[in-house]
Order: sequence, then structure tokens, then C-alpha cells
Amino acid sequence: MRYLYFTLLLLGAGLFSSCIDSDDDLFGEKLEVTVGNIEKNIRVNIGDVLQLNPTISPDDREYDCFWGVANRNNTYSVIDTISFERNLNYTVTLNTGNYTLRFCAKDKETGVFSYTEYNLSVETDMSTGWWVLKQGANGTDVDLFTPEKAIRDVVYSRNGVALQGKPVDLAYTPNYFVFDPKTDTDVNHNIVVLTSESDIMFVDYFTGKVLKTYDELFMEAPANRSVQGVFKGASDVHLIADGKLYTMPISRYTPHYRQFIIQHTGDYKLSKYRVASGWSNPMLFDEASSSFCIADRGASDLIYGLETASPAHRNLNMDLLYMGGRTTSSSGGENGYALLKEKGADEYHLAYIDATRSSYDLTSSSPDYHCVVLESKTLPNSLGLLSADVRALSQDNNIMYFAKENKVYLCNLETLEEREQTAGYGAGETVTYMEYAKFMQPYNDQSKWFGYLMIGTVSGDSYKLYMHPVQGGNIQPAVQVLEGKGEVKRAIYIANLSGTIYPSVYL
Repeated sequence: MRYLYFTLLLLGAGLFSSCIDSDDDLFGEKLEVTVGNIEKNIRVNIGDVLQLNPTISPDDREYDCFWGVANRNNTYSVIDTISFERNLNYTVTLNTGNYTLRFCAKDKETGVFSYTEYNLSVETDMSTGWWVLKQGANGTDVDLFTPEKAIRDVVYSRNGVALQGKPVDLAYTPNYFVFDPKTDTDVNHNIVVLTSESDIMFVDYFTGKVLKTYDELFMEAPANRSVQGVFKGASDVHLIADGKLYTMPISRYTPHYRQFIIQHTGDYKLSKYRVASGWSNPMLFDEASSSFCIADRGASDLIYGLETASPAHRNLNMDLLYMGGRTTSSSGGENGYALLKEKGADEYHLAYIDATRSSYDLTSSSPDYHCVVLESKTLPNSLGLLSADVRALSQDNNIMYFAKENKVYLCNLETLEEREQTAGYGAGETVTYMEYAKFMQPYNDQSKWFGYLMIGTVSGDSYKLYMHPVQGGNIQPAVQVLEGKGEVKRAIYIANLSGTIYPSVYL
């Protein structure tokens, strides 16, 4: 296999321009070589035979051809020549990931050539589907449901080990680099971060291979091995462990961070609830001071804002029962609602919060920038929402869904009207999980968009995960039901569309 460096191609480009100049004298007009009959975006699985038969114009001449691939995520990647034939017939042995496929057709007589590029995505049977985090027979694991099949116990079946303890949370992020001593380079991975009450695993999105485990992910490990949540930030992965926040910057550019290098200091204890998006600072709640706050990778401490802000968002003397986010975009996290209970009293409040506040906002001298709580109202003690077993905030309107005594309800947060919903679960099924899943990618193809209220039930040692469309706030019959062994904790949808990977909005 030959390796052609980019510099040779640049040199070739210079020869190309000189060939065009001389071509005027040979033919009276410039010879233009064009290539067709190849899709711009190509997707293949490992082991597939990639067959491409390009058309070359003018078609009455003879050409020298070559095909090459280069890793799209590595600026310094060399071009690996995979064929010198015009028609490509290549058994894919590349690692999973995104590549640039290059084809060159050079006119033998004049040296004039066409140089074209295509997006090549090398995948596995795990490239698109629902990742369902669950409590299984071997500990915490995931079932993956692709359009073609269900892959059970992904971590255990492919690594021989699952996470210790009960499941907590999961998140997806690109651009996690692992050093490969064989090639002496950093290799970029798309990963799913899985967490249980006492464990963390970074799992390769394409293969299910465990890349990193708990003990490898900290410069200084938490005092107690206790995990409460993990979520994606704008350019970070955030972890709540032992009530503290740890941040790992994530970028395709150097430096490549492999651990949670930032431990946010201070006397605080974070709730597991948050509103986090892919583009702004996460909105958090400090249980120690009963205060809303945000995290910024540029600050070692959490950022709280002014104590004099009105309505108050600091020192509330309240416990947070639930917090969720709403969004109208694929980025998520525009605003949200928080359900609060006064300490030592049977009094409840609903806070409408702005989840887009930045560190600049909360450290500004202007009080207008400190409005984390936009509105707050007292709730009647009779609401079933207050003693619900599980809750989920709609990402489309001011409705919160909840389950109580194994019945499903909605609560209109504007009118506080509660209505029982017809869910249609079988006898013996107990509702254990509820979340609103939204997928809004790609932005220019709404045919792939969806929004479902996800409801998980358990019966014996098996679960069912129902995907309910919502119309006018009311739950509609499930369009799909996923089934497996264990009990569901969370679920996200991740899709590889033309080489770009998109997760469902996950707040």
C-alpha cells in the first residue's frame, strides 16, 4: 500500500495548471476532465465491498487513475492509496470513522487530471439507534436498538464486564482522543459516556469497546466513589460525582484532554437535576445553599450571581424536587422549570428559569443580567405532581408529565390543571422511567425529526420502553415499543447521517 503526502498533491496541482496552459496549443481550447456517477456522501460497514464506477469526460481518451483515503479528523493524515484501477472494488478494512475518499483521473497524453473528493463514513451495525441504559443481570449496561436489530448488553457482550452498581446517566460526545502507541498518534473517537452509582465507562460509539474506566478519568479522584450524573456542555463533558462537578474540555484541536481535569471548588453539593444544552453553561442547583448556579470551564468556582437579584435564585431555603429544560432548537436548553419545596414546611413553588445565563451575565454589575428565575408561583398542596414517582417536562410546551400510583398524568403548568392520560400498558407493568426525547437533525430535513414522551415500565425481570407522540399535550398511542431484560434508567437516540453523528436533544 502506498502513502502519498499532501505536499505531492499540491505539487500535482501546480503541474495541472501548467498542463492546461500548454493544452491550448495542442487542441485549440482547454481540455477539461470531469468525473461523475459517484454520490458525494458514501456510507459503508467494515467488511463491505465498496464498488464505484465513475464516468470520466471526455470519454474517448485514456487515463491513469488512483483512489486514496485520508482520515478526515486528522489534519496530518497521509493519503492511503487503495487502488490504481478506474473502477473501485475495495473490501473495507478501515477503522470506523469519517474519511475523505479521493479520486484522481489523469489524461495520459497531456497530464491534465481531475481531482475529486467524497465523504466516506465507515460504520458498524451500531451506527444508528436507541441507546437504552438499564439495570441488567450483570450490572449496569446498555441495549442498542438499530433499525435492523437489537444488540443486547453491549458493554458486557463486547468487553466481558459491565458497570458496577445501579444505572445513573449517559451522554454522547465526539472528539475524544486515545493515544495509539502503534502509530504514535492520537486517534479520535466518538464516545458514549455511561455511568452507574459507582462506575464510569467511556465506550466507543461504533464498536462498544470500552476505552476508559473510572480510575483512569481523574487527576484527583472524588473522595467517595459516588456518581450522580453526566451531561454534555458546549465544548465539555461534565460529571457530578460525590456532589461535586468535574469538567473535561472536549475539542478536535490540541490539546486533547483525556481526564476530568477541572474540579470546581467550593462548599457546595449539587443536585442530580440540571438543564444542560450543547451551547451554553449548564444550569445547576446547589443543595447546600439552596441556590441556582452555573458552571464555566474558565472558573474554578461555581457562579451564583447577585444575592439581591429579584426574583431570588440564591439562598432559597428550599429543596429541589425536579428541574427540566425546554427547547425549540437542536441545541437545547433555552429555558426550564424547577419544582421546589420549602425546607421544614409543606409549601411548594414552581420556578420558571432562564437556562441561557452565562458567566458574563451572572458577574455583570447590571441586575438585569442576573434574572435566573423569571417567575415563581406557589402551588396548591393538592397537586398530584408534587408526590409523583417520576416526572418529565415537555420540550414543546408548558406541560409536565408524571406517574403516580402507576397512572400517567399531565399537568398544565400555566393553569395547574391535571389530567389522567390513557397509556395502554399491560397488566403487571410498573412505570419506572419518563423523559421527553426530541430529535431535530439535520436542520434542513424535517422528515427525520421527532418528539416522543418516552415511558419505561418493568414487569418481573423485563422492561418495555414506549415512544408516545404528543398531540395538543395529550399522549398518543406508542409508535414503537422497545423490549429487553432489566429496568430502564435513560434512553437517547444517536444517528449517523451522511457521516455526521447527531444525538437527540438531551437536557
